[in-house]
Order: sequence, then C-alpha cells, then structure tokens
Amino acid sequence: MSKQENARVNTRRAILLRTYLVFGIVLVFGFSVLFAAARLQLGSDEEFSKEMQQKNTRTIDVKAIRGNIYAADGSLLATSVPRYNIVFDAMADGLTKDTFRKYIDSLSLLMATEFKDKNQAGWKNYFTQLKNNKSRYALVVKDQGYDVIKKIKNWPLIRKGKFKGGFWFDEQGKRLYFMGDLAKRTIGYSKDGVYVGLEGAFDSLLRGTNGQRMEKRMPGNIWRPMENAKIKDPVNGYDIVTTLDVNLQDVAQNALQRVLATNEADHGCAVVMEVKTGAIKAMANLKRNEKGGYEEVLNYAVNEFEEPGSTFKLVSAMALLEDGYAKPTDSVNVQGGEVKMFGETMKDATKPNKNILTLQESFEKSSNVGISKLVLKHFGKQPEKFVNHALRLGLNFKPEFDIQTPNNPLIKTKKSKNWYNTTLPWMSIGYETKISPLQMLMLYNAIANNGKMMRPYMVSEIRHEGRLIKNIAPEIVNEKICSDKTLAALKSMMEGVVDHGTATNLKNPNYSVAGKTGTAKIAKGKTYEDGSYKASFAGYFPASNPQYTIIVVINEPKKGIIYGALVAGPVFKDIADKIYSSSLKIQPVAAANGDPQMPSILKGNSVKTRQVLNTLNISSTLDSNKQSEWITGEKKGFSVLLKSSTIREGQLPDFKGMGLRDVIVWLEQNKITVSSEGYGHVVSQSIPAGTALSKITEIHLKLEPF
Repeated sequence: MSKQENARVNTRRAILLRTYLVFGIVLVFGFSVLFAAARLQLGSDEEFSKEMQQKNTRTIDVKAIRGNIYAADGSLLATSVPRYNIVFDAMADGLTKDTFRKYIDSLSLLMATEFKDKNQAGWKNYFTQLKNNKSRYALVVKDQGYDVIKKIKNWPLIRKGKFKGGFWFDEQGKRLYFMGDLAKRTIGYSKDGVYVGLEGAFDSLLRGTNGQRMEKRMPGNIWRPMENAKIKDPVNGYDIVTTLDVNLQDVAQNALQRVLATNEADHGCAVVMEVKTGAIKAMANLKRNEKGGYEEVLNYAVNEFEEPGSTFKLVSAMALLEDGYAKPTDSVNVQGGEVKMFGETMKDATKPNKNILTLQESFEKSSNVGISKLVLKHFGKQPEKFVNHALRLGLNFKPEFDIQTPNNPLIKTKKSKNWYNTTLPWMSIGYETKISPLQMLMLYNAIANNGKMMRPYMVSEIRHEGRLIKNIAPEIVNEKICSDKTLAALKSMMEGVVDHGTATNLKNPNYSVAGKTGTAKIAKGKTYEDGSYKASFAGYFPASNPQYTIIVVINEPKKGIIYGALVAGPVFKDIADKIYSSSLKIQPVAAANGDPQMPSILKGNSVKTRQVLNTLNISSTLDSNKQSEWITGEKKGFSVLLKSSTIREGQLPDFKGMGLRDVIVWLEQNKITVSSEGYGHVVSQSIPAGTALSKITEIHLKLEPF
C-alpha cells in the first residue's frame, strides 16, 4: 500500500475515532440529564429535589390585621384599616392583545365613573400606553378602601385576575389614630419600628399571628400562589378596651397645656383615677418643644421617678399618727420657719404667722420645719421604723401598671450607702426619695378609698372578633394601708389644706376637695439649682364621697410662680369642674329649687341618641310621628325634645354640630373621602352644605371639643 493510501486510511480512522468520541460524550451527557430529571421527578435524591424546589417555590408571610384600641365608651382610639393600591401588569402572561382590545373600552368607561380624574378616552389612552410600553406593575389608583375593591373586582379584565387580566390589588395596612395628639404617648404609636404606650405594652396581643402562603415561580420571574399547596391562615390581632374617658382626656390635656404655656414650664403630667376601681380615666403628658409648643413625647406619669416634695408629707403624717406618736392637735415650735438640723438649714416656703403649730396646721400650711421636727423627734433614734411605713405602702416598687417602665423608685433605708444624719428629716418632706406621679396617685387614692389601695389599670377588656376573651377586674394591692382612726385624721387634714391651708384657691361652693400641695426644688446632678422647681397637687373629690383622685405635676415653671396650689391647682380644678358638671353620679340630677343638669344633645343618629338617653334615664319625645335618620335635641325641662333633621337627596348635608363617627359613616356610604382636624363636634366643613354629591370626591372637616 502506498504512502498516500496509508495517509487516507489513517485520516478516515481519525475522523471515525473523533466521531465516536463526540457521540460518546453526548450520550453520557444525555444520560446524566435524564438521570437528573428522574432523580428530581421520583424524589430519589432528596437534597437535589429540595434545592431545585427552593429555586422555583417560596413561602411568604400573610400579614395579620392589628387589633383595635377602644375608649371606655367604645369609641375607636386606634385601628388598622386595609387600604389597597390598584396595580396593572401590561405584560401579564395571559393578557393577549385580543383580550386587551376586547375589554378595554368597557373597562375605561367604568373607570371613568368611579375615578373621575380621567374620562373614558383618558383611561383608554392611559392603559393603551402602558400596554405599548410593556409596563409592569404600574400604579393605577392608590389608597382605596375595601368597598371600592369589592365593587370593581368584577369589572372587565379585572375579574380575570392578575395573570389573565393584568390587574391586582396591593394591600397596604394603615394604622389610624382618632384622637390626634390626645393621649398620644399613652395610647402609643410606632417609633423606629417599635411600639410604645399601650400599643407596645399589648403588642403581642394586638399584632396577631401572620399566616403563610406558598408561591410558584412563573415565566417572566412572576410569583403566583399555589392553589393546592398547604397554607396557614393569619390570626388577626386581639382588640383592647381601655378605661380612658375621651372627654376627660381632652379636658385634662388642654388644661395641662394651658398652664404649662402660661408658666413657660418644661414639662408636666395630669392623671385622673377612679377611686373605687383604680381605673385611669385620663393621662396627659406634655413636653415643651424647640418652638415653644407642647407635645406628648414621654410618659412622665409612669416613667419619671423624682423627689416629690411636700405631697410626701402624707406619709410622714400617717407614720406619726399610726404609731401613736402624735395626734392632729399635738403642737410643735417651728421657730419662725427656719431651723438648723445637723449643720443644714431647714426652711419653710413661707414664714409662718406664729411659732407654735399643731400637726394638722403644719400639714395644712405645709411647714417643712413642723413636719420634719416631729418626725425627727419620734423616729430619730429608730429611722428604720419610719422607712418601714413607706415600704409597707409599696413605694419602693414600681406599680404593676399596663404600661411598664425601665425606671425604678428609690426609698432609702438605714443600710443605704448614702444614708446621712440629714436623710430622715429631709425624707420626711419629700426629698432624698424618688417616686413617680402614678405611685403618689395610688397613695392618695387609697386614702379616698377608705384605706384600700387599688392597682392602677387602663385596659379593662380583651376582645377578639367581637367576642369577650378576658374581663380585667379591679385589683386590690393593699386591703388596708392604715387604721380607720388614722384615715379619719388624714382626711380631715387634707380637707383643711383646701379649706384654710395652702390650696384655698381650690375651694368652691359646688363640691368639696381634699388634697395636698407640693413645691420642691429640682436636683440637677448632686445640687439643687435656684429657680428650678416642681409644683404639684394631689387630691380627690368630692371629699364627702370621693369618686375621682387627680394628680398634677408641673416641672420648672419660669414665670416666678412656683407653688403647687397656684401652678398645678388650676389644672386640678379644670378637670374636677368638668367631671362635676357632666357626671350624674356626683351631681344630683334634680335640685330642690332648680332644673336638672341635662347633657348636651348633638345632631346625630336617631336610634343611637335615643339609646343613650334611655341609658341615662332621661325621657325624650319626637316632634313628629315620622322618624328621621338624623335628629337634633332641645332641652325641655326634665326631658329632651328630639327634632327631625332633613337630608336632601343628592345634596351634601350640613355636618356642623355632629360627632365625627356619624359623619364618617354617612360619607363612606356616599363614596366621599373624609379628612379631619381636631376632636369633638364638627364646626366647619370645606364644602358647603347643599353642594351636589356628584361634584364631591373628598371633604375636610374641622372639629372642636364639646
């Protein structure tokens, strides 16, 4: 065989060999792919199957709806409202050109009737541009309520769903607060993703439990819910019903703000407690901001543990009386209101008009010298016996309140490192201790409650989807803080403070008040700054039959008036006056020589108004046989005349004089978006009454307190 023939043979062999080699590689690869597919399909390789599945399926959380917070009368304080954005995916897999052309005209017509910012042609052009531009996830309409979504979900294209029609609804939960700045810090809010106030204290109940949903990856990197996959439904949050009285909260906060502003004070708080139960009916906390206004930023009533000043003298008087060391009539020489004790000067805030005062007079006139000398005389050699009175009252423990605090009180004992010879006399007048306003409120309320100390609480019920889950009953902390004899003496002494002591400005002919003023220098570090004071008043009313206890604390007033009666007292009086004028259980319904105190009747829902009047045992009559949806009320002697209020069909009513709740219900029924400012009853509306409803999409209301 020639060399040329050998070369051709070798070439053919090489080509054949390469062909076999390539074929073998392809065959091996093919078997590998088939084997891998078989492993995935049959689940023979669990790890491989799991890995591939994870790439094409996912589990996402389905958010639970956060629970509501209610006031004592059932009105909403906070709620979560589902709001929806309408989104259009022009590149949805099932949305063909033919389908789009077939339904776009009818859809655009319906869109123009509901969303009036575009006419039919405008909506058609808008959707056509999105389709031509191959837009994905275009926001069509935002922030819509469920009533709108329920209405449009059966419209052309939209009813075909996200994948065949391109339309879907992006749910956005929105937390609404209905009291504005009222009790803002007490009710709570989300701060940097963390809830504070009641929102934070009951977060585990309010937030509910999220569910889960399996989704499958579709072409175009779109995720679609898997119909047959197991899902876990969300459990919506529990509702909480508070003890807060909205009207009292409004009065307390406005009175506190007015006094803080008048005195240019730094911050303050006011708390109202129901005597028999310990229920907190109002809690206001305000802090001066950089602009000179006031806002709720911290809960001083719960969190601020500082030297209380003369309101602590109640503990000193109780210790002297309870241990039998002194009677209210026992006397002490106050030495002109100034005396040296262990090298330090003890002074009265004002010079007494006489040197010899009784214990009762020392308490009524808030004599530092008188109280401290009596305490030092009887407890000087056994200070632990005095301290034990404060410990038995629980002043060394922070209250088990619904809203907790990381801060702690301080009651020094003889074992404390910073116990000095001066500690006992200065402690007796409210220094060298740290006590919160809420603690002091509990103590004064116990006196009002005949010695029974109640746990302060603000949440009375836990509910879930309308069902009562838990009723939170009043809780006794201390069955009897002292003897009846001591209680009687202390009550007399506190009434004397108002009748002829340091708080005579609170005396009035309508109801009696018992309490104690407090004026204390504020420590800045280890020293007390001149001109830096805390003014306070703690007391209850009516003194003859106590119903409410109130504490007011004003920090750092800067207008030269520093005394508790003159700074904190006016806040107490404003709140007490409001309660007295509106409470049937304090004020008799009918006086012997006058008309009964009748509640104001706002324009509102006919059925609900009559239910309220029946609950209050107030008779009412209608001015006609024809019952109207809305009525107004007019006082007529011992009853109320209810007058029908006409609503003209197709026209906007006059909302002035109505409560916000009734207005919102009517506006939502007529597809009108409402915004509001203030609280109470409507005093003005942005669109005049009588305007055709067809021209209105939204309205703004201004409200003012009742």
